[in-house]
Order: sequence, then C-alpha cells, then structure tokens
Amino acid sequence: MYEPLSRYNVTVTVSGDDGQLPDLISFAAAADEAAWRRSASIVSAHTSDRIISIVTVHAPDRCAAEAVARAVVSDALKRQAAAAQPSAGDARLGAEDQRTPAA
Repeated sequence: MYEPLSRYNVTVTVSGDDGQLPDLISFAAAADEAAWRRSASIVSAHTSDRIISIVTVHAPDRCAAEAVARAVVSDALKRQAAAAQPSAGDARLGAEDQRTPAA
C-alpha cells in the first residue's frame, strides 16, 4: 500500500562534551550540503552551549524523518570535524519531531 509522504520538522540539538562547539560557519555550510544530499532542508541557530537545528524532511513516518534528520546533522559534524576541529566529533545529538501538515 502506498503511503503519501508527510512533512516533518525534526529538532536536533548538538552540545559539545567538552563545552566547545564546532565552528558555526563551517558547520552551517556542511549541514546545508548534507541536507541537500538527502532532499531535506536545515535551519540552525546557536546559543553559548549548543547548536539547535531544525531539519525539514518529507518522509512516510516520524521514525524515517528522525533518521534522516540525525544523519544530516551527523554528516555535517563529521565533515566539519574532518576539516577543522577533531573535538567536534564528540558532540551529542538529541532529536524531537514536530509534524506539520503537508503543503
């Protein structure tokens, strides 16, 4: 049976174990590229101790949307860490989703 895709906004929070965040500009660039590769979009904001990203994904269900969102942020952290800071790979991810009506 075919299930139409729904749009999900998944919030992913990144906080560094050592209190340091990845470089925000390079993270944003890497996150944008990672989202593009997965047909998603991402908007990020930062506070003094964390990066908060909202990844918009069209997926069949919430679990699939969360998996894509975590993969987008994880890829961005890996790419950014490889290019700039090895400690950025130690960041922890957390996610919650918010389903929005399909447009």
